[in-house]
Amino acid sequence: MDIEKLGGILAKHRGNMGVRAAAKEIGISPSTLSRVENGHVPDVGTLEKVCTWLGQDTAKFTGVANLQIAFKNKKAVPQQTARSLANLIEKASEQFIKVDARGH
Repeated sequence: MDIEKLGGILAKHRGNMGVRAAAKEIGISPSTLSRVENGHVPDVGTLEKVCTWLGQDTAKFTGVANLQIAFKNKKAVPQQTARSLANLIEKASEQFIKVDARGH
């Protein structure tokens, strides 16, 4: 799922609950909640809090499991780029494990 859909999902989940009450439950400011609902891309900490409140995994919105990507000012890494970077990091990690196992 794209990060751009987060605001709509968040607003739908909030329903008739006020912005201040929902923000307090989530652990973010009302202005941050309003910005995310209006399409602004949250930073990693905010994304984690929102996803916890929604009962969703952050990877659902980043497209990358176990990799945190910081989003700011509506600048998100395209999902294909994020996946490619994740694959590159995983391959590099595998190589380091092999090197460590051989003692080099």
